[in-house]
Amino acid sequence: MRIDPRRLSHLLAVHREGGIVAAADVLGLTPSAVSQQIRRLEEEVGLTLLDRAPTGAMLTPAGRILVQGAERIENDLNEIARDLRPITGQVTGVVGIGGFQTVIRNVLLPLSSTLERDLPGVEIHINEVDEPRGMADLRAGRIDLLMLERDTAPGIAPKGFVDTSFIDEPWVLVSPESAPKVGSERDLADVEWLRVHPETIGYHTMERISSALRHPKWVPYSYINYEAAHALVRAGKGSTILPSMAVRGINLDGMRVTTLPGLGYRRILVRHRKGEDAISTATGQVLTGLFSWVAEHHGDWRGAQA
Repeated sequence: MRIDPRRLSHLLAVHREGGIVAAADVLGLTPSAVSQQIRRLEEEVGLTLLDRAPTGAMLTPAGRILVQGAERIENDLNEIARDLRPITGQVTGVVGIGGFQTVIRNVLLPLSSTLERDLPGVEIHINEVDEPRGMADLRAGRIDLLMLERDTAPGIAPKGFVDTSFIDEPWVLVSPESAPKVGSERDLADVEWLRVHPETIGYHTMERISSALRHPKWVPYSYINYEAAHALVRAGKGSTILPSMAVRGINLDGMRVTTLPGLGYRRILVRHRKGEDAISTATGQVLTGLFSWVAEHHGDWRGAQA
């Protein structure tokens, strides 16, 4: 029995796509060409590999054995390609990134798709962490980059580390639709404010903004995460200040988003060890990719308003 390994990819595509027509679309072939390759593969092994039906094609026991082998071959070839990349001059490695919810959703996940294309030898691992845990992971080498958020002022990086600001993102006022409209900073005196947990960056922002109000009006509701803030605002319990990323791409029913220049901005930084940003390293190339992606997409969250 001699099996042409090139035909295994056709069987694997049929299995993954659920049928010959769908597999043909993925492979860029006609359905008849895919069927012909499967028939030749069946002739080579002397067994039926697919149960063909109007609703699709199912693997027979023999087909499942061949697909398992095809997947092992595919994995082996991918591993060989990764091992060869250093010889061809491509940077390889694993880069761990720690971040918080909004930057993961709005930046890191879209960025990872771009990096997979541009840096095929680099694996990106993304972890949601708060700053204390993220800093511990960074010191221990469990991650290479740590995303941080600040209310405008960036502060100073710990010894041996470098902080680079790469996003200045507006804070926005998020109010119930039933609340009076706010046209300027003067109207903030009449806003009924939700309370924010002291350990969040939003607390520092609310302290800065409320300190400029003579008698801020606080309601007996508080939140830690942005989903809770959204729910409280939709329920008409009060208003709050959120980074614009926190309202980008979500259902705004029941909420009104107002951009006011005087609210300031959330500054997002990336922290890494000194010397690990060299362009010859995987971390350095990921940083370059990050800054390029942000430069191209920064308007995505700056324009988040209703």
